[in-house]
Amino acid sequence: MANTVERTPPRQSVVTGASSGLGLAFAEHLAQAGSDLVLVARDQSRLEACAGDLAATHGVKVRTIPADLSNSVAAGRVFSQLRDWDVTADVLVNNAGFNVYGRFEETRLEREIEMIRLHTIAVAQLTKGFLLDRKRTHRNRIVNVSSIAALVPGPFVSVHFATRAHLLSFSLALAEEYRGTDVDVTCLCPGPMRTDFFRRAGMSDVRLASGWPMQTMSPSEVAKDGFDAMMKGKRMTIPGWRNKLFSFAAEMAPRPLRSRFTKWIMDRVEA
Repeated sequence: MANTVERTPPRQSVVTGASSGLGLAFAEHLAQAGSDLVLVARDQSRLEACAGDLAATHGVKVRTIPADLSNSVAAGRVFSQLRDWDVTADVLVNNAGFNVYGRFEETRLEREIEMIRLHTIAVAQLTKGFLLDRKRTHRNRIVNVSSIAALVPGPFVSVHFATRAHLLSFSLALAEEYRGTDVDVTCLCPGPMRTDFFRRAGMSDVRLASGWPMQTMSPSEVAKDGFDAMMKGKRMTIPGWRNKLFSFAAEMAPRPLRSRFTKWIMDRVEA
């Protein structure tokens, strides 16, 4: 099918995990491009503060939906609220996520199930709702935030890395399904970022958090890379040249070597 839909700027964007870090940075780039926003996150007070700042700075309309997307009914409520507002998004950024660190037998299964729901089920629900409600005369864009972790197994973070691999596979499959249509699907695969991610996961002392051998970037840098890739209709982007080099090496390395190397960088550094 020939792609006849013009690549217009985004008009109305939904961003999950938008109250801090990469989600907030991505919302900033969308607002700079003139897009109105719907911000989704759990922390209502922080969400409303971010919305006020973005609206005041960029002159766009910003709405908020407080929601815990690891809850199975939350995604449906997001689209119910959008319909009540008569809002049809042309950009969806699936960014919400968290990590659980530790040897698998010692971690909390309940938290890992929440993570699976958030990274996989909620993304599927939101993506389905976006696609079914979209206006096909507009350019529609989906950004799924995965990770460079999608390329390797992850000892000590086994469930997290597996969900990131799922996100990458899902995104690339959708990108091919919708090739030549009104829909672009981009998978953003960052390396480590300067956010609260490591601290919240109890991982401040793992090797990866040190910024070596991977390239640690700011959320704004990663969001800029993801925004540019989205606007160009790229299927996948890995911000940072060292991270790109790592991804190439990961593709070439035998599977056992990938696992051993990842175990080393995800292990705690002895004091």
